[in-house]
Amino acid sequence: MRLRKALTLISGLLIAGMILSACANQLPEEPNSSATPQEQQKTLFAYVGAGLKEPVTELAAIYEQETGVKVELTFNNTGALLGQLDTVKKGDIYMPGGMSYLDKAKKKGHIDEIVGPVAVHAPVIITPRGNPAGISSLMDLARPGVKVILPEKEATAMGQAAFKMFNRLGIAEQVEKNVLAYVETAPKVSTSIMMGQGDAGIAEYNNAVNCKDKVDMIEIDESINIVDEVPCASLIYSGNKEETKKFLEFMKNEGPAVFAKHGFKTK
Repeated sequence: MRLRKALTLISGLLIAGMILSACANQLPEEPNSSATPQEQQKTLFAYVGAGLKEPVTELAAIYEQETGVKVELTFNNTGALLGQLDTVKKGDIYMPGGMSYLDKAKKKGHIDEIVGPVAVHAPVIITPRGNPAGISSLMDLARPGVKVILPEKEATAMGQAAFKMFNRLGIAEQVEKNVLAYVETAPKVSTSIMMGQGDAGIAEYNNAVNCKDKVDMIEIDESINIVDEVPCASLIYSGNKEETKKFLEFMKNEGPAVFAKHGFKTK
């Protein structure tokens, strides 16, 4: 009887040992502590204006394919991105929709190096297909009863540009009375107009080009229009200065062609 109990105990211990060994083999491996920071750091993080989403997404994919370095992207209106950067003080790349926000970021001490312009932001007027309200210039946006859709005037580069133009023409107050809605990003102006939610709006040239089957575009007189540059900058918080610098050089060389492909004007 004692022998049987002893054998049963030994058998149980052997089985338990086998189970523990199998479980141990399934545990994740410990990270290689001998890897250098350069070997561990294979990701860059970029803050990007919402209106730049399509070309920058393509450029990030090309860069990853060519170098093996992933570029994680967060998109929002430029004002929100700057607020996020103020709070977290982390990341590698900042690519706002206009130079005014880059200047603000630079004054706050976030910016290291700048390249560009990669492209330019050119405001245009868009209307529903057929232009039912008969819009032909910025002055028409001040006509009583015209329903206008605009990007946020403080949080977006395009909204700021629009109001600079209205102020030049002395029609800012009249246009504000006609604003049906302020939307978070410039691309959302095109969406709203296509859905029939307004008579006219201010959008980016590439938005109008990409929606040309659904909206009409009226270009703004060059003597009045405020065309802004699209820069690309590195942040002082980058944990991989060398890779960030390589990405800036990539954007400088390859960026304009990809932006042009997506309907942006370039210099």
